[in-house]
Order: sequence, then structure tokens, then C-alpha cells
Amino acid sequence: MDPATLVQQVRRDTGLSVRALAEAAGVAASTVHRIEQGELQPTVETLRRITEAAGMRLDVQPRPDYSTSVFGLGRAIKLDLGSRDHSLAVHMAAELVGRFANAGRDSQSRMIAAEPKATGDPRWDAFLGALAEWLAVIADLPAPSWTRRPERYLPGGWWVTPMKSMYAWEYAGSPAAFQSHGVYLHRDSLTNV
Repeated sequence: MDPATLVQQVRRDTGLSVRALAEAAGVAASTVHRIEQGELQPTVETLRRITEAAGMRLDVQPRPDYSTSVFGLGRAIKLDLGSRDHSLAVHMAAELVGRFANAGRDSQSRMIAAEPKATGDPRWDAFLGALAEWLAVIADLPAPSWTRRPERYLPGGWWVTPMKSMYAWEYAGSPAAFQSHGVYLHRDSLTNV
């Protein structure tokens, strides 16, 4: 839940006005208002003060999210390796690409920086390297060094789709970063969610 929604929910559940909640939390009313409007990203400490002032406890727990980084996507793919249907992994990658496109430059850099652990399938390991390299190219960032490790390349080609009739289309539309890693997937599969 984002901070704006959290503070809106706290106020809705308690019936407190912006001013009453702000006074109880020891913050400016404009701070509560700007958080609710999504104009201000508060610290966890500020959110804790606001929720406790409303008689609630703030519970922050990390949870896996495949769309936050290539590392997170790698974790999700590893968990789903038993599936023969690759469309879920491609869809998750497309969500990551969409989020990446809307992120600031610093966030984009963080989204591709950490090397994903081995998935247990060399095809997906190469896919992750290709994806990170392609995202770096799109954002005009240097590709992370881990994308150039030998285990991020396939000796032969892998068409992500099982439909042979689609191979020519996939090959023609595969970004250069994917082709160099031996992975063939049309860019539209990653950009048209």
C-alpha cells in the first residue's frame, strides 16, 4: 500500500480530520494533506507517528515483488520453473519493463544493478541478462557487468514461444541485447501489456 492510500485509509477508518490527525501526530496539517495527495513521500518514522496518533500500528514487512527489479523477477521465475507455460514469466517481465519505463534514472539503475541468482534453467538466466542489458540500452545506462558473464549467454538459440510458426517474427523483433544472449522474444511481448 502506498503512503497516500495508507493515510487516507487511516483517516477514513478513524474519522479524524487532516488537522486533528496532524496535531495528534505532531506534524503540520499540510504534511498530512500532501501525503494524501501523493505529493510527499514520507519517511517510515512520519508514517509511524501518523498511524500511532490514530491508535494504529504501522507494520512494514518486505514482500517479494517481481516488478521492482530484475533480481526480483529472477526470484519469481525460479519459483515458477515447474510451469511449461512461459507466458507468465514473460508477462511478469513486461510489467517490470512498464515500471522501468516510468521510473526515474536513479531507480532505473537500481532496478538492473543486482545480479539475479541462478534460476536453475540456463535459458532464463540468459533471458535475465538480456533483459537487464536491453533496459540499460533503452535508458542510456551502462549495462551491469553481470550481464556479460558467460552463464548469461546461450550457446544455441532459444525461442521463448513454443510455436514454431512464430519463430521468424520473434527473431525479427528481438532486441539486439536478446539476440546476442541467444534469446528470441519479440519486443512487443515485453512492451504491450
